[in-house]
Amino acid sequence: MEKSGLTHTGSPKEDALSLSNRSAIVGMLMDSVGIGVIFVETSGRLTLINRKAEAILQASGSSVLGKRVDMLPLRTAIYKVLSEDCSETPVEMSIDGAVITVKSSELYAPDGEILGEMFELRDVTEDKKEKRQREEIVAMMTHDLKSPLTVLMGYVQTLKGEMPQKIDISLQPCLKEMDRSALKLLAMIEDVLDAYRLEVGLLQINCAVCDIGALLDGCCCDGLREAQARGSNLTCNISEGIPPLKVDGKQLSRVFANLIGNALKFTPRRGSVTVTAEVREDKVFVSVKDTGIGIPQKDVPRIFNKYFRSSAATGFKGTGLGLTISKAIVEAHSGTIEVESVEGEGSCFSVIIPLGACH
Repeated sequence: MEKSGLTHTGSPKEDALSLSNRSAIVGMLMDSVGIGVIFVETSGRLTLINRKAEAILQASGSSVLGKRVDMLPLRTAIYKVLSEDCSETPVEMSIDGAVITVKSSELYAPDGEILGEMFELRDVTEDKKEKRQREEIVAMMTHDLKSPLTVLMGYVQTLKGEMPQKIDISLQPCLKEMDRSALKLLAMIEDVLDAYRLEVGLLQINCAVCDIGALLDGCCCDGLREAQARGSNLTCNISEGIPPLKVDGKQLSRVFANLIGNALKFTPRRGSVTVTAEVREDKVFVSVKDTGIGIPQKDVPRIFNKYFRSSAATGFKGTGLGLTISKAIVEAHSGTIEVESVEGEGSCFSVIIPLGACH
């Protein structure tokens, strides 16, 4: 005889006790979760509300359980929540000074029948407060760091304009170093600001027709000066067949400059960095390959995480934000950024951008 999916192994009393225990466990689980949960049957009757939901809505279960939603008092918080259409996207609302997000979803029986609708309530008051505090810190940093730095850079540029007629030749290298250091500090501040903008979804991409070849050539020229100072060799092979693209040239320039700068930073003297760019299969492929220290295999999956720094990078300065921001910029252009690396042998970062990057 063919066996059924379930086998009876105990007495009806034992089965009933088991069912009772399971119901009690479900009830305890619902009360222990950190979000509010409410279940409304298809008939509109409210049959479950956990302790967190009671606390958020300041409603006792005994006063609402078994009642239909349309029979609840109109001005109560629980009616306000259950009457919202929040099945597509979470709805944010204010309840007694707290900020609550509500999301609903249908529950189905194994046979596909709709059992009812479950509402999830989350108190995001503290999250909102922390977000406001972060915004205030970022605004303060923008003013307190960028403003005096901009003034300093202005004076440095003024003094550089007096060279070589009025500035002693012995001071000229000092001015150039001041200018270089100021630009580096400004770039670090921008990285911190962009990390915040990325977190809150404010990193903007402004697309316009751009000559990617010329943009990359400019990044290579800047990198060449750094390579000479470090005693490394930088080679750029940029294909002439790259068509103009509608992209954010300023942001992509940051990506390429960051990858080239990292390659030079982590490549010892007399090492080599090679930049190549070409079009393949309606995409622009840009790779930055070096013979540097490489990345340990265990660190490769985390290399684009915010603030993450590989164990191989110990002793090298950096914020751990450059690759995170670069990845966000490339993905905003519908592209991808990849890495291949062998510890002790070097790394190769590849940026792949479709020809129709911005729409």
